[in-house]
Amino acid sequence: MAAPLGFATPSPTPFQPRPLSPSFAVSLQFVTPAATLALASPIPSPLPSATPTSEVPLEATPTPEAIADLPTPTPFVPVTPTPGLIWVSIVPDTPTPAFLPPPLTSAGAGERWIDVDLSEQRLYAYEGDTLVNSFVVSTGTWQYPTVKGTFKIYVKLRYADMSGPDYYLPSVPYVMYFYKGYGLHGTYWHNNFGVPMSHGCVNLRVSDAAWLFNWASVGTVVRVHD
Repeated sequence: MAAPLGFATPSPTPFQPRPLSPSFAVSLQFVTPAATLALASPIPSPLPSATPTSEVPLEATPTPEAIADLPTPTPFVPVTPTPGLIWVSIVPDTPTPAFLPPPLTSAGAGERWIDVDLSEQRLYAYEGDTLVNSFVVSTGTWQYPTVKGTFKIYVKLRYADMSGPDYYLPSVPYVMYFYKGYGLHGTYWHNNFGVPMSHGCVNLRVSDAAWLFNWASVGTVVRVHD
C-alpha cells in the first residue's frame, strides 16, 4: 500500500542496548555468587564439643570407713609347748588306735554337752537345758564335710600337729577329738569364722577354744547337725 501523501516513511533504526546506570552497575559488582550464598544460607557456628565423662567403674572403690569395718586377721603366733602338758601329733581322719571314740550317746539331765549347728556355723555349750556359752565357728567345706551325729570327746590335747595332702599345721592349740580325726580346736591360720573353711574339724578362735577346752572334759557329748 502506498504511503499517504505528505508523510515520509522512517527507515528502521538498528537495536542498541541501553547502557546500565552507574548506581545499578556498582550494585551488581557487590552481589557476587559467594555473597548471595552467604546471605541465603548462613553457615552456623560450630557446636561446642561435649566433654567426655569418665566411665563408671564396675565395682565401687571402698571408702576408708568401709575398709576400717573389715575384720582384721589374727596374726600368727607360734605356740610353744608347755612342759608337763599332753603333746601328741595326730593326722586328721586317721585315728590313733589307742584313742578310739566311745559309742554314740546322749547327755543326761544337768550334764555338760556341746551342740554344733552346721547351718548356723555356731557352737553352743549347754549344762542340761541351760545355755552357758556360744561361739561362731568354721566347719568343713562341701568337699570335706563335718561328720554329723552324736559323739563323745575321747581325747583332749593341749597341742597337736595336723597335716594332710595339702597342708601342715603345727602346734594346733586346744584340740578335742570326738570322732576319728574330727575335732574341736583353736585356729590361728584364718579369721574367717562363720564360713565353712576346714577339712572337717570345727574351727574356733583360739580364745574360744581355750574356754571350751577348760569347760569340757573327756566324755562330754558333742552333737553335730544341720
